Amino acid sequence: MKSKAFASILEPRKADIVTAVLRLVDKVGITGLTTKRIAKEVGFTESALYKHIQSKTDIFHLLLGSSSRMIEDNYQAIARRRLGPEESLRAWFGFVVTFLEAYPGIYRILFSDELYVEDRDLFRQFKDCALDLKDRIRAVIEKGVAEKVFWPDLDPDRNALMYLGVIYTTFTLWTVFEERARSYKATAKPFFEEYLRSLRIPSREASRA
Repeated sequence: MKSKAFASILEPRKADIVTAVLRLVDKVGITGLTTKRIAKEVGFTESALYKHIQSKTDIFHLLLGSSSRMIEDNYQAIARRRLGPEESLRAWFGFVVTFLEAYPGIYRILFSDELYVEDRDLFRQFKDCALDLKDRIRAVIEKGVAEKVFWPDLDPDRNALMYLGVIYTTFTLWTVFEERARSYKATAKPFFEEYLRSLRIPSREASRA
């Protein structure tokens, strides 16, 4: 697994470290993650590793900060394409699915109670990142309502949370029930399409709105 996704955000060595951590967490979990394992995965000695990071927690902060930056970069890229509301939601979903399939270890980090009990600053950083993504999705849904593409009486905030719920549920399905026997995209697509149908006004109804 390459560190390509992080290379434009972090300096090369830190990008390698973050990617190594994601790879290891996917294999051994949070509790199995040690600086010795991280160093070996990257090809460092432990002492060399500490020239780039202060602790394992430092890596998690780097990871969440990088994720927030990726969300912002993706937002700007989608905005430049001037997509309609439904196409924007598809683009966001494609971005998240591609990222999670490439770096599935991030799932264990993002939803680790153990990490956040020990480090409330890390929890707040995770919360800010999640809220940022939710608010961006909500803005797209609000636009869909205003343009009479989505039902006028739906709650944008609640449906943005449901959007995130589709991601959470399908990733669990892909990892636990299917044991990643096929691509995450193949697993998630039918659920996402059903979610979109719940938002969309059928063409006949839209013409009457």
